[in-house]
Amino acid sequence: SQVSVQRLAFMVFWVVVFTLAYAQAPLFTSNQNQYFLHGLAEAGYGNLSEDWLSNTLDPTPVFSWMIGLTYRLVTWTPIFYLYFGILAGVYLFSLLGIVESIFEKGSTSIRRWGFLALITVLQSAGLRYFFNSQLGVNWNYLFDGGAAGQRLLGEVLQPSAFGVLLLLSIYLFLREKTWWAVVPLVLAPTIHPTYLLGAAILTLIYMGLIYQQEKKLWAPIKFGAAALLGVMPILIYTFSVYRSTSAVATTRARDILVNFRIPHHALPEVWFDVTSVIKIGFLLAALYLVRKHTKLFVILAVPTVIGGILTGAQMISGSHVLALLFPWRLSAFLIPVSVSVIAAWSVGRLNPMMARFPEGRVRLVLAVIALGAAGAGIAKFNYAYQEKENSPDQATLAYIETHKSASEVYLIPLDWQNFRLETGAPAYVEFKSIPYQEEDVLEWYRRVSQTGKLYQATMKRQGCKALDGFY
Repeated sequence: SQVSVQRLAFMVFWVVVFTLAYAQAPLFTSNQNQYFLHGLAEAGYGNLSEDWLSNTLDPTPVFSWMIGLTYRLVTWTPIFYLYFGILAGVYLFSLLGIVESIFEKGSTSIRRWGFLALITVLQSAGLRYFFNSQLGVNWNYLFDGGAAGQRLLGEVLQPSAFGVLLLLSIYLFLREKTWWAVVPLVLAPTIHPTYLLGAAILTLIYMGLIYQQEKKLWAPIKFGAAALLGVMPILIYTFSVYRSTSAVATTRARDILVNFRIPHHALPEVWFDVTSVIKIGFLLAALYLVRKHTKLFVILAVPTVIGGILTGAQMISGSHVLALLFPWRLSAFLIPVSVSVIAAWSVGRLNPMMARFPEGRVRLVLAVIALGAAGAGIAKFNYAYQEKENSPDQATLAYIETHKSASEVYLIPLDWQNFRLETGAPAYVEFKSIPYQEEDVLEWYRRVSQTGKLYQATMKRQGCKALDGFY
C-alpha cells in the first residue's frame, strides 16, 4: 500500500542519513583488527591462519563465524559498512520506539522528525569533532557513549555494536511484544559475551514486571527459562575462555589485563572524569522524566543502581574480577536511552511552536539540518580514509601484502595495529589485539615485553626515542 511504501521510504531515509552523520572509520580500524582476525583467518584471508593470535581461543566465536561466512561468500569487504548501517538503523528506530511508547499518544509527524533530526545531530561525527578539538577526546561520545569509553555503536563494526539489540529488546518489551523481546535479549550476549550481565539484569526486570502485570509465577518463570536456555551455549563457552588453570596464572593474567592493557576500560580511577558526571546527570534527568512510566523507569533505575553498587564495590575492593566484569558497561545502553528521553521531551516542548508552520516546510528544514550532519560525516570519513592511505607506513604495508610468503611471521612495531588485516601476513605480536584465556594473556605479555625491549635497544642505537609504555 501507499502508506507502507511511505513508511519504508521514511525509515530508509533516516537510517541512511543517521549512518552517514554518525560516520564509520575506514576498514580496518581499531578493534576490527582484533575481532575480524579469527573469522578472516578461518576464511583464508592471506596467511592469517598461521598467525599466533588467530589460533588462540576466540572470545567472540559467533561474530567471527559471521565475518568468516561473509568473506567466503562475498570477498568485497565494504559490505561490512552495510552491516554497520543496519545496526545503526536498529539503534535509531529502537530509540524512537522507546520514547514514543512512553510519551503522549498520537505524536505528530513533526515531533517524530524533530526527534530523529536532534538525535542525528547530537550523535554526529561533526559534533564529535567539535568536542574533540575544543574539549578533548574524552568528550567525543558525550551523547551516546557510556562510561569508560564503552558504547554501543562506536565508529566500526565490532561485536559490541550488537549491543543495539538490547535497545530493540527494551522497545519490544515496552510494546508488550514480550516473547519477541527474548530474541534480541539472547542474541546480544551471544555475539558479544560482555553483554551477559546487562541481559541478565534486563531478564530479571522483565520477569518482575511480567509478574506484576499477570500476578502469576509461571509466566515470568517461562520467560526467564527461555532467556537462560538461549544464552546457555555462549555462557558455557565464555566460562571455558576465562577458566582458571592455576591461582598464580589467573592472578597474573588479570593483573596484566586490568593494569597494563585496558586500565582505561577497567579502572574507575582512570576513566572517571567530568563527562562521567554529566552522563550521571543525563540518567537522573531521564529517571525524573519517566517517573510516572513504571516499566521504563524500572528498566533505567535497576541497572543504574546495580551498576553503581558494583562500581563502588570494585573501587573499594580493587577486585580484578569486578573490573573485568565491567559493571559500568551497563551505561552503554542506559545513556543512549536517557539522552533520547531528554531529546524527546525537548522536542515535545518545541512541538507547539513547530506546529505553527506548514508541516511540509518544517520537515524540509529538519531534513536539511540532518543532511548537513550527514555531509559532515561523509567529510569525516573521507578525511580519515585519506589520512590512512597517506600514512608513512602504507608503502611498507602494501609491499608486504604483495610480497609475503607462507610461513613468514613479521616482527613489527607494537603500535602497528593495522598490520595483520592490511597485509594478510602473520605478526609475532602487537599491543592492540589481545587474547583472553589466561595462558595466552601471559604469552602475549611475554611477546610484548620481548618485542618492546628489542625495539627499545634498536632505537637507542639509532638515537631515536623509545616507545614508552610497551614494556
